[in-house]
Amino acid sequence: MLPPPIDPRTLPDLIERMKEMVPYYTPDWRFSPNDPDPGTALFYLFADMYLQNIDRLNRVPVKNMIAFLNLLDVKRLTARPAQGYVTFHLSVGTPQPVLIPKGTEVAAEGEDGGKVVFQTQETMLATPARITDAVLVSTRQDKIVRIIDSLQDGEPIALFDVTQGVNEQSHALYIGHRDLLLIEGAAEIQLQFFNSKEPYRQQNSGEWFADPARVEWRYLTEDGWQLFDEVRGDGNQLWLSKKGSVPFALTDLNGEANRWLQARLLPIDDPSGTHPLLIDGLRLKTQSLNEQRNGGFAPDVLFANDAQADAEGCFPFGEFLAPYSLFYIASDEAFSKHDSIVEMSFNLKTFHRQLMPVEQPEVEWKLIMKESDIPKPAKIYLASIRSVVWEYWNGKSWARLMNGTEQEELFYRPTLEGLDVTVRFRCPNDFSETFVNGHYKRFLRVRVQSVDNLYTPNPIHLAPWLEKISLKYRYEPDRSFPAQKVLGDNNMQWTDGTPALTANPPRVFTPFAPIDGGHPALYMGFDEAPLKGPLHLYFSFQQQNGMEQNRPILEWEYLRQDGDRIEWATLKTVDETLDFTRSGTVQFVGPSDMVRKTLFRRDQYWLRVVNRDNLYDSTKPDLKRPILQALRPNTVRVIQQETLRDETPKQVRVSDTEVEYRLQNAPVFSEEVWVDETGHVTERELEDLMKSGVRTDAVRDGGGYLLRLWVLWKPIDHLEDSGPQERCYRIDRTVGHIQFGDGRHGKALPEGGADRIRVHSNKIVGSRGNVPSGAIHRLQRSIAFVQGVINPEPTAGGSDTEPLAKALRRGPQTVRHRDRAVTAQDYEWLARTAYPDLAKVKCFAGYNGEMEPDNGSVTLAVLPLNGGPGLPFFPQLRRQIADYLVERSATVVATAGRVEVIEPAYLEINVFAELVVKSMESVVPAEREAVEKLDKFLDPFTGNYDGTGWEIGQQIHPSVLYGLLKSVDGVNHVQKLSMSVYLVTDGQKRELRTEEAVNLPHGIVINGRHQIVVDLL
Repeated sequence: MLPPPIDPRTLPDLIERMKEMVPYYTPDWRFSPNDPDPGTALFYLFADMYLQNIDRLNRVPVKNMIAFLNLLDVKRLTARPAQGYVTFHLSVGTPQPVLIPKGTEVAAEGEDGGKVVFQTQETMLATPARITDAVLVSTRQDKIVRIIDSLQDGEPIALFDVTQGVNEQSHALYIGHRDLLLIEGAAEIQLQFFNSKEPYRQQNSGEWFADPARVEWRYLTEDGWQLFDEVRGDGNQLWLSKKGSVPFALTDLNGEANRWLQARLLPIDDPSGTHPLLIDGLRLKTQSLNEQRNGGFAPDVLFANDAQADAEGCFPFGEFLAPYSLFYIASDEAFSKHDSIVEMSFNLKTFHRQLMPVEQPEVEWKLIMKESDIPKPAKIYLASIRSVVWEYWNGKSWARLMNGTEQEELFYRPTLEGLDVTVRFRCPNDFSETFVNGHYKRFLRVRVQSVDNLYTPNPIHLAPWLEKISLKYRYEPDRSFPAQKVLGDNNMQWTDGTPALTANPPRVFTPFAPIDGGHPALYMGFDEAPLKGPLHLYFSFQQQNGMEQNRPILEWEYLRQDGDRIEWATLKTVDETLDFTRSGTVQFVGPSDMVRKTLFRRDQYWLRVVNRDNLYDSTKPDLKRPILQALRPNTVRVIQQETLRDETPKQVRVSDTEVEYRLQNAPVFSEEVWVDETGHVTERELEDLMKSGVRTDAVRDGGGYLLRLWVLWKPIDHLEDSGPQERCYRIDRTVGHIQFGDGRHGKALPEGGADRIRVHSNKIVGSRGNVPSGAIHRLQRSIAFVQGVINPEPTAGGSDTEPLAKALRRGPQTVRHRDRAVTAQDYEWLARTAYPDLAKVKCFAGYNGEMEPDNGSVTLAVLPLNGGPGLPFFPQLRRQIADYLVERSATVVATAGRVEVIEPAYLEINVFAELVVKSMESVVPAEREAVEKLDKFLDPFTGNYDGTGWEIGQQIHPSVLYGLLKSVDGVNHVQKLSMSVYLVTDGQKRELRTEEAVNLPHGIVINGRHQIVVDLL
């Protein structure tokens, strides 16, 4: 508060006083300001000079106050530089990382059209490696969610929240066998599971796999996966029944062409502890089935010599017999079951066939005839197949399948009535496919070896007729086979269990493996190895109150090659995000032993962030997780400053004893002052200076003789505290004025004045440096392979030099708190010191960031000028103020991290009102004026009754709006008024009841949308 004026009188006050005095001192003269005369003019000359004296007198308290504050070394706050982040984009095909040195200058175009220069604050190596995949993983919830598409689309993502997105996790066991699973019709598959080292694990494995609530069994067809019709288990055995006619398909799975079974683990609510099964052996066998479970299916194709035959009825060797006739029977399903018992069943009968009809001789009958006179009929011969040979193709030639007499003479003189015949044989291991009549299949053939009476006159051919030909196969009880291929698909990663199960001795294989690590994690995949460093990854998080109070334990790891092993190793980082509780960069040096590996179906180089304390591995809906808005590599912090080098300041004598050196450009953010001490420092003194850490710049000739010596002097707050040989100076960065010591307090300058001084300074432009996102887009100097640069977020923190009026209000408070935060009022004033452009600030002692009572906590709600919901640069502002306050807080508060800075809870006020006006001409103007008055009154910065805005925690009642709207020109009365309040915080918006808004001590009124209806009286 400024001191009151000593003399508050103004010109009207002097005129009134003159009117009072004239009748007593000059009764003959009438003083009339409205009709001035020479006397009146003389009065006005006197009044003008008198008011100037009053003004000077009234400024005395302020000048005294300024002098007092100067005596206490209370200074105006200098301008602050804006800060932010910029992303460097490399050209496509950049072969190597590109060095971005500290101090690299980039520029934006200011609102006035001028150039605003920024400099990188750290050295960065821009890597051509791109983040091409990002995955969230939860072991406890057994979920894997890919988030790279959402990141690339700019959608906010709650990290470690696997309830969002599509769960791509699957646990499946795939069993492949080309021959045993070559099944077209109904069949039963028997599986056996073994664990020789821990036999107890195999005792109930069959029941475990048969549980329909746990495992789903399917087989792969041309149309996709089909469920088995029946699954049952007993002990370590499992039976899978297929009753349909859809065949298994030969399909490529993970690069392996085979016929496949799938055991898919079904998702459950609590997946922990559901993967206990370990096996070191797996065997299977199959048998054909039909609905009566006694087997039988038709062959694939039949050929009688070259003609295709029908399994329902056919002449296998034709209607007329001939040696070497061939009957082909094809069945890939039956004849692929090596070492199985194959049964071929059919009904065998015969049909009599003759090539030429037999004519009976004519008999001339007489009453009495001799027997010799009666012609005898020709002898009838029966041509029948004496023997056949059963053969199969073994890959090289046709080989004999059966040697038994019964099978060889099976077709010898079959009966007319028919006979049910079953032919059994053991399927050879070398039964192979071959071409027969354009069909490539497994064929069994029956070759006629000999035919009786074939060459007799016109014999009757006993042609075999086969009906209802069917096949079935089975294995003996003790016979089974190992799977040709066993694959596990767990955690979006294929594992081949075949080597483990076929080793000698066998090794344990886990069909359903849990997620590696046991902790929730964020995985990031790069298309090439991010090597060398320092590399920067910028994480932009949505601002949430209370995040730092529940800071998780996060560890960074990378995938490396260690001999024959691939393992996760710790990655050393510099984490500005404080474990993902705020926006910032994570810096690291890419290790040289990074290895490419396929994870989550992507072959890439991988980093991961592991939540070791499992804080985020929870399904609680109210758990706050970091909400990632963007992930940007090659992003580095920049500060708004422009470096001016080798400036010689202007020497100005301010008094007989004081000399100042003034820089041309102000305000100054930082500087280096070098003094030429050539001839004033000996070699030994120079050596002592270098040992003490003082920076020097010595120029020598070829013989080593010192030609020139520059010494860096250091800034100090008060020259009175320095000794006579101390190289120091005092600077007022607001105006760029430098003072040096006089030889008693601080070392005096060598003779030569300003010519012996050179200054490297960083010039800033204050609030002009607060530029919107995308404004920084130009490099001051081109860099090879750097295509462009841009700031993805607005820069913030820039402020102009503090006005004198504000400094006078702040000065007494500075004297009171002495730069230490003790009371709530101290915290508020120190927050304004940390960021002068704060419009509103309020301290809540004993409350945490969630605005819950918490002894020992201090929370400040702050609102910068022109701020509002979703302020993009608030995380940087919050960090700047919080760090400043922590340094000045009591140890018990600062060390516990209990100082928090939050945004206020924005109370959006929406008004609906019905106004009644007196005349029709007032309808439109009244509506417009009502909206304007509401917008102005509810503005958080310039609204309220006095135009100073709304304070944090100040409430509003609907009753005040009645008077506001009643004051609108032309309004007779307010017919109806309602006010709705919406809470806007943490990026969310919800409606509040009026009494709920009262319970928000950190709420601040902001403008909403208003609806005004105007009716005529």
